[in-house]
Amino acid sequence: MGMNEKNLIFHVFPTEMGWVGIAGREDWIGMLVLPKPSRDAAIEALGEGNHGPLVESEVDFSGCAEEIAAYFAGERVQFDCELDLGDAGEFDRRVWSAAREIGFGETRSYGWLAVRIGKPHAPRAVGQALGRNPIPVIVPCHRIVRANGDLGGFGAGLDWKIRLLELEHAR
Repeated sequence: MGMNEKNLIFHVFPTEMGWVGIAGREDWIGMLVLPKPSRDAAIEALGEGNHGPLVESEVDFSGCAEEIAAYFAGERVQFDCELDLGDAGEFDRRVWSAAREIGFGETRSYGWLAVRIGKPHAPRAVGQALGRNPIPVIVPCHRIVRANGDLGGFGAGLDWKIRLLELEHAR
């Protein structure tokens, strides 16, 4: 992850599903930790995915924390957070950007996403790029499923993919 500059800040906050952690620079989010049972667990998880010093901030990334909390309360949220994608490659950026076009409660296939970014023969590579997504929910990789309806994979585990899809009434 390319967010190892000195001024990496994080913010941890409670939601209806648990404690969420976000980290980034200034108002740009580069990492999101799905709900954990405690504040300390969320902070620890942020540290695991990061390679630089973390400084806690009361700043909530321009209201992003509010949007995320609303999402975990089951509200239909259109995130307008600014993302810090660090040194992610061009392919990953294109995949994540296209995934953000998929609306709340909708699902699309890996193949659909591959076609969307102009790489129709690369659904497997699309899946790998989604697996590297450091900002789940805001980059809604959980909304990508296999063409046959199977869930496919999810970086945080299939139980989380199911929970997020159920939260959006997408299953």
